[in-house]
Amino acid sequence: MPTFPGMAVRVAHLIYGLGLGGLEQLVVHLAARSHARGIESSIVALGRDGPTRELAGRQGIDVELLPVDGMSLPALMGIRRALEKRGAAVLHAHDLGPWLNGVAVRALRPKTRVMATFHEQRNPEGKKRHAAALAARATDVLVACGDKVQKDILGWAPSGARVPIIANGVPLDRAAFAPREAARAELGIPEGAIAVGYAGGLREIKGPDKLLQAFLDRFADRGDVHLILIGSGSMEESLRAAANGHANVHFKGLIPDAARLLTGLDVYAQASLSEGRSLSMLEAMGAGLPTLAHDLVPVREIHGHEETALLVPLGDRTALGAALERLVADADLRAKLGARARERARQHSIEPMVDAYESLYRELAARA
Repeated sequence: MPTFPGMAVRVAHLIYGLGLGGLEQLVVHLAARSHARGIESSIVALGRDGPTRELAGRQGIDVELLPVDGMSLPALMGIRRALEKRGAAVLHAHDLGPWLNGVAVRALRPKTRVMATFHEQRNPEGKKRHAAALAARATDVLVACGDKVQKDILGWAPSGARVPIIANGVPLDRAAFAPREAARAELGIPEGAIAVGYAGGLREIKGPDKLLQAFLDRFADRGDVHLILIGSGSMEESLRAAANGHANVHFKGLIPDAARLLTGLDVYAQASLSEGRSLSMLEAMGAGLPTLAHDLVPVREIHGHEETALLVPLGDRTALGAALERLVADADLRAKLGARARERARQHSIEPMVDAYESLYRELAARA
């Protein structure tokens, strides 16, 4: 049955697990904001339960967890049942693994329109590259979150694949951020201290060890400069061991809607080894923070060196520490970069992202 603007369209988002990462929070924001536009969204997750279930529940979003890993018949049958139960016309998979599962489900439910969004630089290799090229032929749209990710997809997708860019966006309204003093109090930042912070996964690709090393090189045990790490992950134990005895390093664990607390920081630092279109960086820009990061192509898509951020060569520990020291020492530089970042963040509002996805959902549902 054809759909028209204003008619309800049912979409199921397929993700791995319900951990509280940037991708999961983006999916919740997208599902919640598109609901008012007549897009009835649900979330189907493969793997482990986690705090995203509660976050989605507070927004009235239906969540189903399938406790299976990888691609298997139980996983595919579970996804198919979830789609049938919700009457979903569109399956929106996020990143490589969920997407390959989603395409396989299409063999069991041919009427399903499948689209995928790639949120990171992640080129499939070997057998997965061949599988991805084949899967692309059974996919309606492969969405890239930025220019570099689009270029990567075009490197392995077959000729003629539809690969538009829909840039990741974040909420930028004032209600998204806590007042500075309230944020600092919740994070436990001492009065008068300069706070350097990171919010995201404590895993190798995000480089939290690089940030911690650079911080301790320059500020070990200084009471006037503190490092705040928000998040969890496989590196947490080793990071805590490296920071043991340093009272100015704080691990805050997972915090729902952590972006609201970014206003309590003075510098945002993210030493990622690879990126797509970092949601945390965009949120930090919205909070008016200067950023320190590695000089990666996707980072340059949102930041300008010496304009909104200080960008240093990948893997240069000395340069990372020197740039961090410069930001800590120069309040005027922090203010200048932060003000420009807040202004540039307007280009990355969540609303154009939701507009673009709504249009795609309606187009694909009309073909179901």
